[in-house]
Amino acid sequence: MKISVGNLLSAISHLIDIAQGRREHAPKVTYISLQLSNLLGLKPVEKKKIYYAAFFHDIGITVADKKFITSHIDPNLAKNHCLLGYELLQKLPLDKDIAEFVKYHHEFYNGSGAFGYDHLVTPFASQIINLADQIDITLDFSKPYYQQIEEITNWVLKKKGVLFNPIIAEVFLELAQTDKFWLDLYNPHLRHIVMALSPEDEVYFDIEQMLKFSEAISLLIDNKSPFTHIHSQGVSQTVYTIAKTMELDSEMSNKLKIAGYLHDIGKMVVPNEILNKEGKLTKEEFYIIKSHPYYTKLILSQITAFKDDIANWAGNHHERADSSGYPERLGKDDLSLLDRIVGICDVYQALIEDRPYRRGLPQSTALSIISDMVKNGLFLEEEFLLLKRAVS
Repeated sequence: MKISVGNLLSAISHLIDIAQGRREHAPKVTYISLQLSNLLGLKPVEKKKIYYAAFFHDIGITVADKKFITSHIDPNLAKNHCLLGYELLQKLPLDKDIAEFVKYHHEFYNGSGAFGYDHLVTPFASQIINLADQIDITLDFSKPYYQQIEEITNWVLKKKGVLFNPIIAEVFLELAQTDKFWLDLYNPHLRHIVMALSPEDEVYFDIEQMLKFSEAISLLIDNKSPFTHIHSQGVSQTVYTIAKTMELDSEMSNKLKIAGYLHDIGKMVVPNEILNKEGKLTKEEFYIIKSHPYYTKLILSQITAFKDDIANWAGNHHERADSSGYPERLGKDDLSLLDRIVGICDVYQALIEDRPYRRGLPQSTALSIISDMVKNGLFLEEEFLLLKRAVS
């Protein structure tokens, strides 16, 4: 299995945009960064790094609180997501410069940014991404671009040599005079435009590299709550053990392991105060929680290599054999055994973990509860027997 990193980062960035209530932020920052890089005459190898770094620049933002602007202008919040993004990207089989560019994308020319580094220390690529980032959060996309060009260009002029590198600022001012730049930026299909600009020598992950990426993403997701910090790892390991018990081949077993790691990726759209709430959820809060498998399947289905299997296994983990689950109310005739395995492993892992409202349950108690679910038709005996063999 080969996974296009460009395809992967486009899907993940889409989820981040949904979580932050922002339309196509990552593609816009990537587009602006690439246009600046072209006018600056950067070499293809540098533009390739900027392409990936710009798409990944906000991967460390995990708080779905709609405070998009605050997360970009508050120095502590900016520093936090830069560090989280850096730590995640360091674990991936990508050029290490990409992680560095992401780490310092909130630095300003005069040293007033997140880490307090000036232009002499901050990578030039990070300075490009920073200007692109600031342009996008400053623009009001509810208004026509031609009503804002003068205001934007005057602001960049004013901040030249203060927030922005003068060389990059001058190139932006040149770019801002072209209608195509603004029309592309406002194009509802900008993501497709940006994907067409992907490097010719595209980076691909093999299945082992994808496992590392999935584990890193799962840690980012699970760390949204102190009660779920090992949840996805636990689900992934149990699913993998079952796959080996079933004597599935290596690729299928690893695909299931990836589904386990990523089954809760949709939780990035759920606010932390709901995930960590100690009391009973309100009806509205429960509907928000129930949306997460929908977003898991939506995002994973955008990754071509996941579309026909991993996206379903991960996205159907709250569906039940008796059609009482969510978000699609699928039943036993719609769900594969592998769908149901991920679902039953998710329930088991949740039962043995601490939650805001209770302590983790003993293994025997958890299996007894799931046995009752089988008797009531939520799961089938087949996956329950496989689970018991895996955890015994």
